[in-house]
Amino acid sequence: MGLASAAPKPAQFSQTDRDNLRKVAVKLKEAILHEDVDGILRHVSKSNGLTCRDTQIPYQQVRKDLHDRNSHLYMSLFDSVGFSKKCGYEYPAEHPAEHPAISDKEYLSTAADESIDIVSITDEWAQVTFKSQTKAPYRREYSFHKEERGWKLTGGFIVSRCSCR
Repeated sequence: MGLASAAPKPAQFSQTDRDNLRKVAVKLKEAILHEDVDGILRHVSKSNGLTCRDTQIPYQQVRKDLHDRNSHLYMSLFDSVGFSKKCGYEYPAEHPAEHPAISDKEYLSTAADESIDIVSITDEWAQVTFKSQTKAPYRREYSFHKEERGWKLTGGFIVSRCSCR
């Protein structure tokens, strides 16, 4: 038996789950574009908070950071200039077009011919990727968990540090 046939296939979820997740992802994008902190918080998992580099950040800390204009989270979402000044050293100077230290807002507002890819990890976990056709291979990836009240964001934001790579 070859390696390709031995590898487990990714989980699949229903078209309804896929449609609901796409709607949540688009609403999250709109909240980022409008700097709607409360709108973003509505999509963050209260039970899981956010994960950054295997570090669990509780919902209350995420909430606090979203209201602090000097936090890594706030700047990485809304303030490209501040984020670049604070964290630009962690992004490769030799390939700034591939991995620029820009906010999610700037990326999402300038992405051209954007596509939204949804990959099911398990029945309850998924990854959503926003890709710009003109800014490839750079993209924004967000992790979601299916909870009692629908799909909730659990990862993909930069929290408490300059990157989550």
